[in-house]
Amino acid sequence: MPPGGDTVEVPERQKAEALFLANLEWVERSVASLCRRYGLGGDDVDDVASWIKLKLIEDDYAPLRKFRGESGIRTYLVVVVAALFRDYRAGHWGRWRPSAAALRKGRLAVRLETLVYRDGCTLDQAARTLRASGETELPDGRLAALLGELPVRGPLRPLPAGEAPLEAVPAAASADERIAAGEAERQRQAVMAALDRVLQRLPPEDRLILRLQYWKGLSVADVARALTLPQKPLYRRIERILGQLRRDLPAEGLQPEQLRDFLGELSP
Repeated sequence: MPPGGDTVEVPERQKAEALFLANLEWVERSVASLCRRYGLGGDDVDDVASWIKLKLIEDDYAPLRKFRGESGIRTYLVVVVAALFRDYRAGHWGRWRPSAAALRKGRLAVRLETLVYRDGCTLDQAARTLRASGETELPDGRLAALLGELPVRGPLRPLPAGEAPLEAVPAAASADERIAAGEAERQRQAVMAALDRVLQRLPPEDRLILRLQYWKGLSVADVARALTLPQKPLYRRIERILGQLRRDLPAEGLQPEQLRDFLGELSP
């Protein structure tokens, strides 16, 4: 046993280090893929990648020393990197909690909501994940309907570069800055609540179409496939739904431009 109580044998550490170096490019590609899914770019990607690589080499490459060969090393690293990314996201963006509506509807609703709104999966990806894991045999259309019954969830969004989560801001920070941050969050919640009230006035399928296209970023073709709807008439239907949304927003004290951070431009 090495002095100082270190129980890691040198050959074991060297083997883990060799695995890390041999698969470093794969780790970086996995991180880049996750960052693209969550809309991160530039320096943010470098920050996430540096943090994850640091975690991989901490404690004499502990995550890599746990690899026992039950799967391929790349498959193993994809799982490890995804778990570390979730840890990074929780520490920097806040922790995820399922909605009360999903909890009332049961485990499948919670898992679907988590995959779609927390993990950034498309409906198709979430459906395949749930069926592959044996959690459901429901087709995409039924799962899409279930998703449409859940509240809109804004993603856990990254903070501006260099900014700490509100709860981590030291007491010496400007009180005005803390008040402004809190007010911005209250305004965001008010906008989302008002939007949800407007959406509730739409027929369920129209509401689901908007959620799939604007919250999940599905193309019109993907929405049509998920809901088994003819694609060509769907374009006109979306225009009609958006027109109604624009007309209803002022009744809630909102203007379409207030929603651009959440929906982008209100156009199909």
